[in-house]
Amino acid sequence: MDLLARQLAEFSTAEVVLLLVALQYAVLAPAWAAAALVLPAERRATAWWAAYAGASALGLLLIVLGMHERQALPRAAGNVVVVAATLALQRGLWAYTGQRAWTGVQVLVLAVTAVLAWLAMDAAWVWTRITVVSALWAGIYLWAAVDVWRHVRQHLQRRWSGLYAAPMVVAGVMLALRSVRALVSPETVMFEVEQNTVLNVGSSATGLVAALLLQMMLVGLLVSRLVGRLARLSRYDTLTGLLNRRAMDELLAQEEQRVRRLAAPGARQSAARMAVLMIDIDHFKRLNDSHGHAVGDRALLHLATVMGSKLREIDHLARWGGEEFLALLPATGADEAQALAERLCERVRSMPLATEAGRLPLTASVGVAEWLGPHDSLQALIGRADEALYAAKRDGRDRVHVALLARPLAAVKSA
Repeated sequence: MDLLARQLAEFSTAEVVLLLVALQYAVLAPAWAAAALVLPAERRATAWWAAYAGASALGLLLIVLGMHERQALPRAAGNVVVVAATLALQRGLWAYTGQRAWTGVQVLVLAVTAVLAWLAMDAAWVWTRITVVSALWAGIYLWAAVDVWRHVRQHLQRRWSGLYAAPMVVAGVMLALRSVRALVSPETVMFEVEQNTVLNVGSSATGLVAALLLQMMLVGLLVSRLVGRLARLSRYDTLTGLLNRRAMDELLAQEEQRVRRLAAPGARQSAARMAVLMIDIDHFKRLNDSHGHAVGDRALLHLATVMGSKLREIDHLARWGGEEFLALLPATGADEAQALAERLCERVRSMPLATEAGRLPLTASVGVAEWLGPHDSLQALIGRADEALYAAKRDGRDRVHVALLARPLAAVKSA
């Protein structure tokens, strides 16, 4: 420890801060590499971020070495590597957001940086290199900040989307100010380079914090996507993409509360309605046995797509279990629900399933049930729809059957 302390004492404060930033990146590089191995869906993005962290550590070490030893070549190489690292960060963000990769622009930026870094080994070119490269570097960060802000707002729908972009905005503004300073007062910037500070201690410390926040932003993006994916898996069927039974149970409970509230005295009685459709693919077991489960899965997905295209925006469709689907129709009476069910059957009938063996005709049977009023229950409603479905199957399939019970339960009991 004493030896390390004596060695560090030989470095300036700015150099020590840059070494801390390099150490931070060196620790995070294997972490991102591990993420690339365990998260296949995010492998491209995290692999680029691992390259970003590793290259940043290497580039900063080269810059510190050049500063400490007053050698132009390591410093020039370090600048090129650090800019290349930022381009890797940007490519990782493009992979994460699914955006187009502007490879030509990145190659041009890297080529200009390399040429100016080589020329800047002559002191007369240092201020030109700082002006141009800092401006290009700032542009990369600000471009990436806009991409992140737009993606978080539109796709992740996070309330504070600006916070995700803030670290890159800070880095971009710092670099832009450095470029302006080099343009307006090249003597000052040259003095900083010659005095082995490059950036003053305050700027270096700000860079350390910005680098940490930038890594936290990347982790936040990754965690947000994983949480969203888990939330979707908990609510949606993996095969059809429809709501699963758990999510439909929640919607049914919400809709029941709505119709009960509207059914109260003095409320708008005409809106206190809802209906459900219980839908089943006809002869699904025979289809599986004859053509295999892969074709059966395609039939389920086909039916989900066909039915979803015919429902209204306010309706909800779920895979209820096996080959059964349940449609929730808010503010809908039995007559409207029956008419919609007839259209669904016609649509399924008119669109056979395309397979390698040819086009397979598909049909569906539908049971319709309407909520009967405050004395009704979800269990009874689903039960009537289920009974109506089996009645449609008994009557020959490929048809719609409406639940027979058409009066409130209290009226039935008193009759």
